[in-house]
Amino acid sequence: MMAKDVDFTDAAFQAQIEALRVHFVKGLPERRALLENAWRGCADHGDEAPWLGLRDVAHKLSGSAPCYGLDALGEAGRDLDKKLSGRAPCRERGLVEPLVTRLATLLDAAIAAA
Repeated sequence: MMAKDVDFTDAAFQAQIEALRVHFVKGLPERRALLENAWRGCADHGDEAPWLGLRDVAHKLSGSAPCYGLDALGEAGRDLDKKLSGRAPCRERGLVEPLVTRLATLLDAAIAAA
């Protein structure tokens, strides 16, 4: 069966999508821990590795969360990713902190709702 022939209303297909969603949500605590650990290591204009780790978490959530109905989480990830990936990437905690806090709060809410 080719992708264009997929019946999105088919119960087996919907069961597969739900299994993927459950798997994604179960992985959110790990993503939350990665976010927290990366953020803890970020210092104004400091070592690049924690900033890249923070951007990686945000980037992955921005793409994957909306696929599972977590649009606000994806939007928060995208906003943080954009701030950290811009032409002049932001490396100032004070400017990034509200975006990190928003993403963490939405992660916490998604984890609690699971």
